[in-house]
Amino acid sequence: MLFICIEIKLNSYTNLNVYHYIILAFKLNNTKKESLKLINKTKKIMKTTIKNRNLRTLTSYIMAAVLMVFSYTATSQTSHSVIINSVNNSFTPSSLTINIGDTVVWSNDGGFHNVNGDLSTFSSNPDGTIFSGSANNSWSVYEWVCTTAGSYDYQCDPHAGMGMVGTIIANLPPTNSIYDIVSNSTDHTTLKVAIDACALDVVLSDPGTLTLFAPTDAAFNLLPAGTVTALLNDIPQLTDILKHHVVGASVMSGMLSNNQVVTTLLGTDVTVTINANGVFIDNAQVIVADIVADNGVVHVIDAVLLPTTTSVSELYSLDKEYLYSINILGEKIDRLVKNQIIFDIYRNGEVVKRFSR
Repeated sequence: MLFICIEIKLNSYTNLNVYHYIILAFKLNNTKKESLKLINKTKKIMKTTIKNRNLRTLTSYIMAAVLMVFSYTATSQTSHSVIINSVNNSFTPSSLTINIGDTVVWSNDGGFHNVNGDLSTFSSNPDGTIFSGSANNSWSVYEWVCTTAGSYDYQCDPHAGMGMVGTIIANLPPTNSIYDIVSNSTDHTTLKVAIDACALDVVLSDPGTLTLFAPTDAAFNLLPAGTVTALLNDIPQLTDILKHHVVGASVMSGMLSNNQVVTTLLGTDVTVTINANGVFIDNAQVIVADIVADNGVVHVIDAVLLPTTTSVSELYSLDKEYLYSINILGEKIDRLVKNQIIFDIYRNGEVVKRFSR
């Protein structure tokens, strides 16, 4: 069971966007060590907001902390029960499949038993942590928390010859990385193919904090005919384009601000625009925000982001011919307008991003 106490004190400014302090207290049906671990993680998150005067950003951090705790609790507090039956000297069930972090609880009905998975008895066990002690009839409950994946055997020492044995298969917990989110999405099949082709699946699966602006299949279909196929034959250029969609930090939507410039893994910049129509990353609108992953966050966008000058002219034999210009909203504009980001579109598929002063 999880209790969360959040106390926020705000100054009496008219915008009510300044707070004095935040206290998050977590009481988990868990060990003291695990509880302290969660509290310390949460403190680190909240310290980063001390100098931030935006309540929207603060709310995002609070939600991130809550999601972190629920995620941690969900993956570490699954409990499995095994009944020790003295009538027929058996473990029920005699086999379990669990995840790392799960707890197994053996309940003894008063018989002369023990639970022994010690390495001296089962040398092939991943570790020897399953051991309730010598057999006796004075114990009622024995709990074991799994910390290592693998196959475990155990027995009741006095009755092992009568078949009182058990097995536990401990799996790694299911992952929910950025790559998993893309792979499991029916709207991102092209993006997955591109990521796999560029071997970026490892980067997007590794522990850490990343943000992926994920263009949909429909977004890729907006590119000039043949572009995707051509890019799949030019892996270096495709890799650069994909890295232009990744930020080396977890950036929730509440942390974005109008005209904010964000640097990508490619070293290039994208510009955030927030207006009445929504949130835009360069010319792409965020259509689904804040899909939280184990290693960051995914924001779904409706257009493919292109680095400042992305030329696909080498992929086509067409002559370079200017067609039109668009703004960050995707609206056609005069290429001579001033004081805004402009994308010049050419017939050969070349797109040039520039800032007109």
